[in-house]
Amino acid sequence: MAYQNTNPFYGSSGGGIPASGGQQRLALDNLIRRELKVGDPNDPKQIADALLNRFKDDPRANAITQEAKGLPFLLSSPSNPMIQQGLNSSDSELNQAKDDVEKDLQELTTNALLKDVIPELQGWAQSLRFAIAEGTQAARFSLDPRQRDKCFAIRRQLGDYARIARFVGALTPAINMNYRKFAQSLDEVAAVLLVMMGEALANVGFAGGRFLLQTPYTELQVRRDAAITALRNLVGATQEAYGSSSWPRGLDGYRRLYDALEAQGQGDLRALLVENELSRNMDELIQRAAHGTVDGLRALGSTAQLDLQRFNRLIAVGHRLVNPESPPLTTFLESLRLFADAFVPGGGFRLLRVARPPILAYGLYGSDEIEPADRRLTQLTVLRGILAGQLDCLMRCECNQGIVFCQIILDKVLYDVDRAIDLYCLGSDDLGLPEIRSAAYSYVIEEARDRCTPLGQNDALRASLTNLLQILRPIANAPQLIDWETTAAQFEQQRHTNALVDSNRITNVMHQELCIQRRAEADWEQLVRQMVPNCIPANQIFGNDGIQNKLIQNATADVIEGADRTNLDVRCDAFVPDIPADFETALDAFVFNHGRTGQGRP
Repeated sequence: MAYQNTNPFYGSSGGGIPASGGQQRLALDNLIRRELKVGDPNDPKQIADALLNRFKDDPRANAITQEAKGLPFLLSSPSNPMIQQGLNSSDSELNQAKDDVEKDLQELTTNALLKDVIPELQGWAQSLRFAIAEGTQAARFSLDPRQRDKCFAIRRQLGDYARIARFVGALTPAINMNYRKFAQSLDEVAAVLLVMMGEALANVGFAGGRFLLQTPYTELQVRRDAAITALRNLVGATQEAYGSSSWPRGLDGYRRLYDALEAQGQGDLRALLVENELSRNMDELIQRAAHGTVDGLRALGSTAQLDLQRFNRLIAVGHRLVNPESPPLTTFLESLRLFADAFVPGGGFRLLRVARPPILAYGLYGSDEIEPADRRLTQLTVLRGILAGQLDCLMRCECNQGIVFCQIILDKVLYDVDRAIDLYCLGSDDLGLPEIRSAAYSYVIEEARDRCTPLGQNDALRASLTNLLQILRPIANAPQLIDWETTAAQFEQQRHTNALVDSNRITNVMHQELCIQRRAEADWEQLVRQMVPNCIPANQIFGNDGIQNKLIQNATADVIEGADRTNLDVRCDAFVPDIPADFETALDAFVFNHGRTGQGRP
């Protein structure tokens, strides 16, 4: 009796071809063409040669080649001895910084004066060891945007612990220097991670290239598949694109888009409505990225925006073309935009300015002139170290309440300078959104300089704060004004009259950044109360009348002074989502005049 295939997945012919075999076979052919780069996916010789070429470094592929020559299959050549690579400067610095952290943790967890908070300090140790290990691994692969983002997040986490350590130390004068040395060690690790990210770009020969993907390479294929799926749904090629009682909005949108492209002289864009052509264009861009390597990124940076012009034109023509709007058409256009957005260059090139001396900038890392924002970043890193050294000496001579309050405020300034450095490393414009967020910290620095009365006799410290203030935002008649493309008058005009493209962008962004800082400082209150003696009442530091809150409140008032406060989109209120009523409550409210929360319902 002959075998008969009864699997419903297969057709009645019993030949092993799925019922939807046309689409699956097309997808398989596209996969073979894309990955193996063969012209005819039905030619076994082309596929065999492509597989051998793809896996030419694999021992099994070499064994197959040896067998074809008549040699034993398992014959293999002796492997070359591995050469141990010596440590570079950043590796040595990282090991030293990690050793410093371990010694400081041991000192804190074994100190008799801290016996009441040893469990909390042991929790710090466990969290920090894990964070340092993860940050080190991520920094070595910072060419991948996902790893780069992870490393910046861990660097901020280390900064948070350093900030808390200084905070607790200022309120525990007997052991203040132990905490500050521990914070200094954490700063060392965070600084080395920043340098390692820049070295990861420099060591692979990034040179003068400025194109960095803001989307991980692994996600490009996902976005490509989403666009292909959206196209199939638009043209009704999926198995159940429309139900028996559904209106064919996808087919209607596809027909109107097809006719509109012809009527408007954009007929060349109709090729993107064919799956093979669309997938070919996307696959070429993905292959050109070469798995995110440096050569691939540089090649992609010089071609991507030109190749994506067809995508952008199709999105512009199809936008709001159908009335009422077609969900499948909108989904397809949004998937194209999502794919195109993956090739918009991301920030991170300035990491080279941190990792490499300025003398190497010419020639090795681009022949163009160093931009003003790059120079400001270099100045920030230098002044940050000077400020940290000055603050370590602030409480050594005397320890009264005024000095303690001043120490707490200025330690926050040091923390904000670190955040400004991170923002500048991720920016790409002279005054983009990262630089605007950094400018918000200048108002905190200005408020701390003017309100911290013990600074009256410390001219060097006041000078450091003034220099940082002038770097973070353009100020008239300031020495650093030459490092800004935007003048002080233009900055103030844009801040007060909302002259930028986004409504009230400068004021909104700076206000939001300060609100984030205010909430973070409030969240640390319980932790600080738990780890310090009650020598200074907590309400003098935290709360509405505390020095921390007053500092940020005054800085926020300076930010929005003269601006249109009625148009501020961001306020320091807690995020409470406004959930709309569901179908049942909406009908009740309409028929029975009940409230949205159900009040008045029997």
